[in-house]
Amino acid sequence: MAEAALFSLRYAGGVDYYAAMLRCGKVFLDFSERYDKRNKGLHRMDIVNANGCQSLSVPLCKPNRAMQVGEVGLSEHGNWRHNHWGALFSAYGRTPFFDFFADDLKAIYEDETIETIASLDYKIHCSIVSFLDLPIETIPFFADGNCSDMPRIDMRDGVFATTYCFPEYNQIWEAKHGFRQGLSILDLLFNMGREAVFYLRR
Repeated sequence: MAEAALFSLRYAGGVDYYAAMLRCGKVFLDFSERYDKRNKGLHRMDIVNANGCQSLSVPLCKPNRAMQVGEVGLSEHGNWRHNHWGALFSAYGRTPFFDFFADDLKAIYEDETIETIASLDYKIHCSIVSFLDLPIETIPFFADGNCSDMPRIDMRDGVFATTYCFPEYNQIWEAKHGFRQGLSILDLLFNMGREAVFYLRR
């Protein structure tokens, strides 16, 4: 039986991130992990559009290493909510399954009560799990000081990233740019819909 594992929060994490979660019985997302500017996945996702790969990066409000990721606020600089949603619509608006998930995702981007990067990541994660009906039990993790209740499997370093070899799937921009690996789970979701769960289990 699979064991519970501890994961870092990610902004619409990649296919490898969700495939690893599926292999765990229970997933803890670490809100108490120290902020590290090298952990770009916390606030950056990669997509592909008509011009090729594009990184969408959420601006953060003066983070530092003394902060837990759950404390890192969102900056409203650059109208990023509107711009990120516009980029996703432009990239995937013509994919087979965009319309099935678009309203829920757009509502998250428009919700200005979401004020921290951890809350944004968690909200998007829960929406993805719900839409794909993934058998993942997700629990926010807050360290209690002695961390005696920390899951035994620690996946926060992204050790899963090179563990699995994923086959190609149909991507809307594949004819123009070729198949692109390492994209956000949203690329898989919009191109494959709920069939994505079978792809993640390979």
